[in-house]
Amino acid sequence: MFCPRCGSEIKNNQKFCINCGYDLSEDVRELSNKNNIYKKSYYKEEKKSNINVDFNSIFNLIFKIIFALILLFVGLIGLKFISHYISNNNFNTDKSKYELYMEDPSSIPELVQPECVQDLVKNLKDVQNFLVLYLKYSQDSMEQKAKVFDNYRQQLLKIETFSNENLLKEDIKNSTPQTKKEFNKCASYYNKELAPVGLKIVSDTAYAKYYLKEDYRFTYKKFGQYVSSDMKAYLYLRAKHKDEFLENGGYLATTPKEMNKRISDYEKFLVNNPNFEKINEVKDYLYVYTFGYIFANDRQEMKAIRHNTFRKWDKKFIRQNKNSKLNPIFSKMVTSANGISSNQFDNLYPYEYEKMLESIRPINGELDDIFIDLRKELIKDISSVGYKYVYSQTEGMWTPFNDATKISKDSLLVANNEQGGFDVYNNKFKKTNQVINIQNNEQVILKRGQLLVYNPQCLQISKIDYSYGNFSVKILSSKEIRTYFPDVLIINVDNIGNSPVQVTKDKEKQSYMLISHAGSNFDGYILHSDIPLGQEELSNMFSINTIETVNVEWIPATGDGKQYFITFITNIKESTIQTDNSQNLQNNTTSNTNNNNQ
Repeated sequence: MFCPRCGSEIKNNQKFCINCGYDLSEDVRELSNKNNIYKKSYYKEEKKSNINVDFNSIFNLIFKIIFALILLFVGLIGLKFISHYISNNNFNTDKSKYELYMEDPSSIPELVQPECVQDLVKNLKDVQNFLVLYLKYSQDSMEQKAKVFDNYRQQLLKIETFSNENLLKEDIKNSTPQTKKEFNKCASYYNKELAPVGLKIVSDTAYAKYYLKEDYRFTYKKFGQYVSSDMKAYLYLRAKHKDEFLENGGYLATTPKEMNKRISDYEKFLVNNPNFEKINEVKDYLYVYTFGYIFANDRQEMKAIRHNTFRKWDKKFIRQNKNSKLNPIFSKMVTSANGISSNQFDNLYPYEYEKMLESIRPINGELDDIFIDLRKELIKDISSVGYKYVYSQTEGMWTPFNDATKISKDSLLVANNEQGGFDVYNNKFKKTNQVINIQNNEQVILKRGQLLVYNPQCLQISKIDYSYGNFSVKILSSKEIRTYFPDVLIINVDNIGNSPVQVTKDKEKQSYMLISHAGSNFDGYILHSDIPLGQEELSNMFSINTIETVNVEWIPATGDGKQYFITFITNIKESTIQTDNSQNLQNNTTSNTNNNNQ
């Protein structure tokens, strides 16, 4: 018991607390009874169980996990929505880019001759990106798209001829590779630069010369989904068997098993795609792989393990390809101890081929513009510009502009500007700042690949000349005019005085041209003669068809002006003319008789 006031312990028989003197007579009895009650087991305070604590923790953990899963699910839905939005946005962006190209064909990238690897990568990347847009969004036929894509692949063959002797010649902080280790170091440097455009470098047998090679996996991945199904299958075949199959010394760089599979795949492609447009290319590859596999140095050295390995896979090829036309060759290899000769191989080889793969590579390394035809068609559709002539800077020649005109990188086009001249455009049909000024009354003619300008007022003929990147109009001399009109006799009216001038003819029909280098005004001058004169392509040209003497007056139609009198005589005898005419008549009669008999 304890004192209710001070809490000191007291005995049951005490009436007063010895510590504080509190009267315990009544309270001690009540307190004692109360304490006895609280000592009962059902009044004892229960201890907290650890089980409840663990249950709460587990519940909280499960709640957090469920909440996290809900957040994750919501996040995935949001991510899918955002991805779909971004995808659609990219689609719209790509299509918008393509439409911008169509609105401005001059912005379509052109494949140009590179001066360094960096230039090649940048230019080729632009061309490849536009090619994807064209194949994806163009409304052209599949045949036209296939043509453009084939042009691209032909240019890749030209790019593969670039080597360290022309393009790959910059300082790479390495000496010229002479060993495989040195070449691998060089290749590691270049391949980082070339990977974005699907190129890599390979070496010759001596590791001294290295050149570019197409990465077939890149081509298939970038263009496979936009080309025809058979071309896609072919690109996949090239990507699948991308590795070089021969290494230095003529040894196999791949296993006989892989070569076995490669040959089988190419033959099956030929059987399944007989109308493939590049079927000869597939045949060439099949020939190269089969020939290289049969005559690999591993097989020719007749090592026991190697020979047994080849025989094993040759037998397996026959079993797995029972309908193969190549089985006679593989059967010969299985039964022959010393292999077969190249002549025997050619006799047994079942596919016709016209050229080895290397022979289809373009000899000319100059790159062509693969989109030039597309650009020309777009210009025709969206432009009101009437192109007249095309000038080749390399050849120094003019040609008329039409659908068949070939536009090269050095081509310049001219179109009437309706202001007395021509505007000059580059090979991308983009207008330059150059203008060829020509007077309204002047006549432009094309002679022997050159553009001439005839001024009827001054009787002068000029040539549109190109030098140092600019066009100019140069007046031609009498000698220069004869190079373009060799059958025309030229008369310089500046040398004709007051008295008539006599001109001797040496044949019955002769053409003449009146010219002037003094720049006089001959506007309104007309010709009068004893007989009708033949009119030629220019107003200052005429012809006389007679052996008789002809008097010609060239005088102003109105007003005062200098008059010109010319007498044309001939030194041809009349008997000679008659003989020639009789001979011609006889020849014509004989020809007609023969035709009737036939």
